[in-house]
Amino acid sequence: MSLIQDKFASVFSNYDVTTQSRPDGGILLTLRNSEGKQVKRSISYQQLHTADQLTWVISAIRRDLAEQASDLPQISMLQSQNRFALPTYHSA
Repeated sequence: MSLIQDKFASVFSNYDVTTQSRPDGGILLTLRNSEGKQVKRSISYQQLHTADQLTWVISAIRRDLAEQASDLPQISMLQSQNRFALPTYHSA
């Protein structure tokens, strides 16, 4: 398990990384930033032991962290914006 935790700790060096074993052979990965915010991801045994899938998981986590850091507006805020009718075209 320490090899897996070391791998994620090196990839996500700005975070405190902890891993917990799951009964199916996968892990529960927890990343905690300096502000105390946590991100948890469940990673299957197959994802851990297949290079392409592990690369995809790492990329997906990086994307999620970047999205979280950007503080995107809430969906409800976007939905409350003014709506207007789309133009209608008629054939002459």
